[in-house]
Amino acid sequence: MAQKTVSLQLNQKEIENLKKELLKEGWFENMIDNEYVNLRMKNDKGSVCTLYTSMKVVFQGSEDFSGIIGGIKEESDTVPRLGVDEVGKGDYFGPLVVVACFVNREFLKEYDSLGIGDSKKFSDGKIRDLYGALKKYKYYYSSVIYPGEYNGLYKEYGNVAILLAKEHSKVIEMGLKDLKERHIDCKRVVIDQFSSRKDRITGELGPLALSDSIEFMQFHKGESDLAIASASVLARGIFLEEMDKMEEEYYFSFPKGASNVIAPAREFVKKYGVEELGKVAKTSFKTTKKVI
Repeated sequence: MAQKTVSLQLNQKEIENLKKELLKEGWFENMIDNEYVNLRMKNDKGSVCTLYTSMKVVFQGSEDFSGIIGGIKEESDTVPRLGVDEVGKGDYFGPLVVVACFVNREFLKEYDSLGIGDSKKFSDGKIRDLYGALKKYKYYYSSVIYPGEYNGLYKEYGNVAILLAKEHSKVIEMGLKDLKERHIDCKRVVIDQFSSRKDRITGELGPLALSDSIEFMQFHKGESDLAIASASVLARGIFLEEMDKMEEEYYFSFPKGASNVIAPAREFVKKYGVEELGKVAKTSFKTTKKVI
């Protein structure tokens, strides 16, 4: 039979379940001298399981690993839920992208083997691959705020946290409305907490998200949740697509992030003018003063 490789990102509880489940299935330890490996186990069928220090586990072999994976994954991972995350908040050039992604058992069956995790830890190439696999998925909801719109909204609100809260609420409501119309059960909304004030986003939520049937959760390092991690990957994929479009339109290479942007921004202003800068950059950043 053909060899299979299945990789998963685990949380701490699932790591604790891993060894117990494998021992129960007759696997045995087969450690190797590698500083990046926390656990390595084999079985009599020749399959190998390797747990890395990054909390990623890789199964290799010809058998079906779905039963073992089902025993490892937390019960909470099967709760139908929307996960929400944003990309572009810290990038001087390009849009702010906010995505809500719905996850349930069907999603796990289809996409969990991709090894979805925190998009910040992946290269652009890896994100493009993951996004290529995920973007055909029906149940994600996005909002893209281009720099021109972002600059106007920031001027109106005077606070990026308010802008983020409104956009998070927008995609959550889009998702819950669509799922309700399709008669798809969604019991939970989880977000990667972006403000010290938890009421920042709850104050912006619409009636569907605030209904008694929805459990609303927000916490730091939210990418450990598959729904948030999936939203993060989708948002990053959309962000990269939009950056590609900007580069094609202006025949200009826009750096990502907020460091090393002053020289390129000055070059852009010299070529296209200050007014045009507001269409490609978040001019509310203090960086703009140094540019112009």
